[in-house]
Amino acid sequence: MLSTLSTFDHRRPWFGVARTVLASGQIVLLAFTDPRALLVPVGDQPAAPYCDGVKAISAYCVGGDVLAPSTRHGIMLILLLVVASGFLPRATGIVHAWVTFSIAGSIALPDGGELAAKVVALLLIPMCLTDDRWWHWTRPRSPLRPSARGIAYAALWSVRLQVAGIYLHSGLGKFASSDWLSGTAEYYVLRDNMFGAAGWVRDLGVALMSVPALVFAVTWGSIVLEIAVGVIILCGTDRLRRVALLLVIVFHVGIIVTIGLWTFALVMIGAVAVACLPAAPRGTGRDGTGTALSALRRRLRPDRDPRSPSGIRETTPDPDDGSGGIDSPHSAVVFEQGRR
Repeated sequence: MLSTLSTFDHRRPWFGVARTVLASGQIVLLAFTDPRALLVPVGDQPAAPYCDGVKAISAYCVGGDVLAPSTRHGIMLILLLVVASGFLPRATGIVHAWVTFSIAGSIALPDGGELAAKVVALLLIPMCLTDDRWWHWTRPRSPLRPSARGIAYAALWSVRLQVAGIYLHSGLGKFASSDWLSGTAEYYVLRDNMFGAAGWVRDLGVALMSVPALVFAVTWGSIVLEIAVGVIILCGTDRLRRVALLLVIVFHVGIIVTIGLWTFALVMIGAVAVACLPAAPRGTGRDGTGTALSALRRRLRPDRDPRSPSGIRETTPDPDDGSGGIDSPHSAVVFEQGRR
């Protein structure tokens, strides 16, 4: 842990890509959704936006009726585009958190994507404040100060705990559903009239999900994948986290194709990308795998000297034993005979 912390630096293209993907989820929401659809009243609730309590600082609420909701909608879209561009992370990190808070808190019916984006963007503020680059696509020109490194590393782990909790809660929570336990949930998901697939994707999905073994594999595969991703984010090495990120991308792209949840999918891919940010620079062997393998080799081959180029233990000749420095099981016998 201490050796990783001493070399940790989040200011790399990986962090920039993750922030851009995370912001893209909200960009898709604002760019392709009518502002009136986000503010329509739900059930017995009053018409949105909601501005009670701390929500008064929301971008939908500041200034009262001075600006129309559609104008605020456009301003937030522009701000998110600036965030996604990578310009000045130290400033846009706070802007990103404010916009995601505004969307999640003030629209009529936020989904899981909006709520996750709000929390992750808020947790990213310490990492953004310690990022002194003009663009998050460039590499830093100077090393991080120790205090900034510690703050950013703690923020990274707060994101990991949050994202891992989301996936573990989702995976373990499915055990409370009989459809998921029986392995038939995906059969009904694709046939849902509101969120199910449409067009030729629906026809193909319905045909595939008519095969019992395939339905069971896809349903339980989703459960296993979500639990595995949560565990790997918390306990895995950097190399395993890369594998987890790849699985999450495939998983959520599948959700986009079959259900169409673009915002949720992009937000979760961006959040997992942040959580899987390598803690150790590549090539240092500090991702945990190199150290473990080296220790295993030393246990299996105790006669090998890691300081020797050939790996063979070197010996120093002793002129008194007559063996020329060669270890022999008979050396003790020869020595004893010499004494006699």
